[in-house]
Amino acid sequence: MNYREIFTLEGKTALITGGTGGLGSEIAEAFRQCGAEVIACGRNAGNVEGINGRSCDLNDEDDIVEMLDEIAGKFGTVDILVNCAGKNILKPAEDYDTDSFLDVMGLNVTAMHTITRETGRRFMIPQRSGKILNLSSVKSIIGTDKDYIAYCTSKGAVNMYTKQLACEWGKYNINVNAIAPTFVRTAINSFQLDDEAFYRSLTDRIPLGRIGQKSDIASAALFLCSQAADFITGQVLCVDGGLTARQ
Repeated sequence: MNYREIFTLEGKTALITGGTGGLGSEIAEAFRQCGAEVIACGRNAGNVEGINGRSCDLNDEDDIVEMLDEIAGKFGTVDILVNCAGKNILKPAEDYDTDSFLDVMGLNVTAMHTITRETGRRFMIPQRSGKILNLSSVKSIIGTDKDYIAYCTSKGAVNMYTKQLACEWGKYNINVNAIAPTFVRTAINSFQLDDEAFYRSLTDRIPLGRIGQKSDIASAALFLCSQAADFITGQVLCVDGGLTARQ
């Protein structure tokens, strides 16, 4: 075993949903630096240096199929799928209307399944190999006191989806795992983290005394999508500074 080589992504093609913003763009850059051909899809995707952008409505199955057709024509296959696309709508549970609930579940769970199913059928199952990584959250494991009923529910579903798919697709030599981060500053949550009291309430509960950095998540993603993780599947890795270890 050459341990220097098992973390490389040389020769691999990686598709990253939500790859143009937040955590997805950092994962895309990490994969690019480690040798992968990266396709980053999002609602408003443009090419950046070394990374191929593609706009895609993940709630539109036809658009997903069209994107995968284009990838097949240009790159031949998808070896790695990272499902980063997601959303949250903050409302108290008693005021959470059905349309908003379905909106969050639609992108975070249903759309994730659609692109995973299509990528698996088109590329990974026929080639008998692949790495799938889903972005979950510590809120899939521990609750919070307000406004996250749809998000927490959706991420709990992501965890079970990850475990079940790992069981079903293990026979195809496809690894399926998830990362569950604590708060990482992105454009979506900056308004919360800019609240000093809120920020301190977070870091006081995290044993390592800080929130996550984008590089923390990208490094974990790199590991789980590399040859180094060939015998790891069906796992939800908490990248949380020890938050979920504390009562």
